[in-house]
Amino acid sequence: MPHDTASLSGRQVLVVEDDPDAREAIRLTLEASGATVATAATAGEALAALAAKPCDLVVSDLAMPEQSGFWLIAKIRQLFPRRHVPVIAVTGHPFPVEGVLRAGFDRVMQKPPDPDALCAAAASLLSARVTPGGGEG
Repeated sequence: MPHDTASLSGRQVLVVEDDPDAREAIRLTLEASGATVATAATAGEALAALAAKPCDLVVSDLAMPEQSGFWLIAKIRQLFPRRHVPVIAVTGHPFPVEGVLRAGFDRVMQKPPDPDALCAAAASLLSARVTPGGGEG
């Protein structure tokens, strides 16, 4: 089980992943650490979810049908410029880490992400945020 349970307690996380098994595994990992997790199978679903309800963190696949994770991060940064939502990229492809970070992602992890490493990365990114639920921080 992930070791940093309290750090994700009360946090709202959106998981964007087209593979249902990977999406479920990431959801269960984050929920086991105390997060409330919403899921989306496409980048379009993710944008609709973010517009309807702000979240504290996004975990997104990079290679998805229709729009990619790169398209999604550009839209998130364009549509929500005053609210920096940390975004962790997860990928099974050998994208250069520097390019992924330059695109606007805060962290990059290989699939399948190690549960403890994923929760530690989420906790680290969220530690500077003051208000759960998408508040400024």
